[in-house]
Amino acid sequence: MTPKKLNQITLKRIKDSSTGKMGLSWIAHSLKHYSAEKIIDSHFPSLSVSNRSISAGRKVMEGALMLIAGGERIEDIEVLRADQGLCENLGLGQYKIISPDTLRELLKINKSGGQLRKSNEELMIKVMKESVEQKLTYDNDATYLDSAKDSAEYSYQKRKQFSGLLGFIAELGICLTEDFRKGNISPREGIVNQLRKAIQMAKKAGKKIFKVRMDSAGHQNKIFELCNKETIKYYISLAKNNEIKESIEQLDVDQWTKLDKDKSDNENVEWSETIYAPNKGEAMRMLVLRWPNPDPNLFEQSPYCYHAIGTNDNDIAPMDWLEEHNGRMNSENYNKELKNGLNGGYTPSHDYSLNRNYFLLNVFAYNLVQIIKLFYLGAKARNWTVKTLRYWFIQVSGKIIKSGRRYLCKLSNVTDKTYSMFENCLSRLIQVV
Repeated sequence: MTPKKLNQITLKRIKDSSTGKMGLSWIAHSLKHYSAEKIIDSHFPSLSVSNRSISAGRKVMEGALMLIAGGERIEDIEVLRADQGLCENLGLGQYKIISPDTLRELLKINKSGGQLRKSNEELMIKVMKESVEQKLTYDNDATYLDSAKDSAEYSYQKRKQFSGLLGFIAELGICLTEDFRKGNISPREGIVNQLRKAIQMAKKAGKKIFKVRMDSAGHQNKIFELCNKETIKYYISLAKNNEIKESIEQLDVDQWTKLDKDKSDNENVEWSETIYAPNKGEAMRMLVLRWPNPDPNLFEQSPYCYHAIGTNDNDIAPMDWLEEHNGRMNSENYNKELKNGLNGGYTPSHDYSLNRNYFLLNVFAYNLVQIIKLFYLGAKARNWTVKTLRYWFIQVSGKIIKSGRRYLCKLSNVTDKTYSMFENCLSRLIQVV
């Protein structure tokens, strides 16, 4: 019986084989089953000849598990170290999860960033290969991280920031390409290289990038040329250059049509379609949206504001085209999940290399969560945020015991939905990959 007042209770610390993060240990075993740790070790050279040294794969995985569990700082891995039940479930025996110093030392190594990136690429090729999706959509977008660290630079937003250039596969929610830069780097820089890499990775997986969606940073002739060469449909916002302004000005009054109310919150939006023929490269279809300028001034005297979208898809209807392009906004949700759900928006050091590697570790952890949702937990969890995953699956109390020749995982006071996810996970674990 519990007393009515907590001031009647005496605190006592015990060490026990039970854990309040049973789901986290199942995630760890699932990712090992998926060969994530093995893939990491293949890209990290041995750091020591001692048999007692901790492998890079284990260090990266335990750092990622800390982020998945909700840790916000490198030091937060201490919470997992203190969980004896979790350590036992992970098969660490008398050893504990790595210390904050061990994780920090790994992230301080300059080469760790490239090795993390290669590990992520191999793992994402495996994900694409094993997915049922054949035609993939690639969304690329830059996200900015506010930081007061010395290595940050002022961006176009007039704040000290770092930026992450990220490319996602929309059908799977995975981050395929990633780069961490200082805030003063143009959001246009590096997109072509990331697109090339994404195309190559998809081909290695036996799949094809079928569609590309980007904001105006993707308005680059090299991107248009690459998409046309690879027969990829693109839906890209166009920059407001003089050529585009001239094309819009040539549209007659009777060429504008009222946009349906379900397509925009602004009831005064109109649309029209025309052809945009750049000085270099092939001509493309251009969908133009316009709405009354709420504040004409010295620098913008036009009575309308405009937004233009270019495509090489000659068959798609204009409203389907608009909807397709707006689908790229899902990448903003992925960015939010990475920065807030997994704390990728935090920079732990004044050292640029450590901040980059910490960000790449967050990207890796994000993709590990996607693997768990795609292949282990069942359809119910596929669209969950990591916050929901923690509430329903990770933060579950239980313990693993041995009874005779069998191991039993006892889950304490869980819902049917949570129990079914553990069942789904177990059914996947007994399969050979």
